[in-house]
Amino acid sequence: MKISEIFYSIQGEGRNTGIAMVFVRLAGCNLRCEFCDTSYAFDSGYELSAPEVVVEAKKYASKWVCITGGEPFMQDLQVLTELLKLEGLNIQIETNGTIYKPVACDWLVVSPKSETEPDSLMLKQANEIKMVIDSEEALERAKAFEKWGEYYSLQPASNREDMMALCVDFVKANPSWRLSVQLHKLIGID
Repeated sequence: MKISEIFYSIQGEGRNTGIAMVFVRLAGCNLRCEFCDTSYAFDSGYELSAPEVVVEAKKYASKWVCITGGEPFMQDLQVLTELLKLEGLNIQIETNGTIYKPVACDWLVVSPKSETEPDSLMLKQANEIKMVIDSEEALERAKAFEKWGEYYSLQPASNREDMMALCVDFVKANPSWRLSVQLHKLIGID
């Protein structure tokens, strides 16, 4: 597997905000979003086998592992997820939803982008829809994804004040959605 980084921190986004997690950031992404805060994961990385990733994940106290990217589904996750589950670990995967691959995990977060089809097969598996809002157009697209998942969050890109105000107004008018700020950025951790 091509790994960008593995680190231990607090989940700063979405429903699982505040949970200690091991983050396995895979290298590679099929999109180039202007607001991306992990563009360093587009190309660079180092090789580890799935068993080596599990060894790294088990070094930490948390039973949660977040597989993210870039776009994690550019790589085959089946062996890694099977091994993590054999070790009794909980798995959260964060994806843009443009690549469909069935996978076993405990919490699947789809963060749709303009390239994500509203009826994508990945959305049908989603537990959480997390929309990154960097414009009024992105906010208008949010309602198209309401039929998928069980938890809906709006995340102002980089905690921008102008987008925060739009998201707050949207959540007040659409209470099935929640506001998700990037807690890790607010408190200054990875």
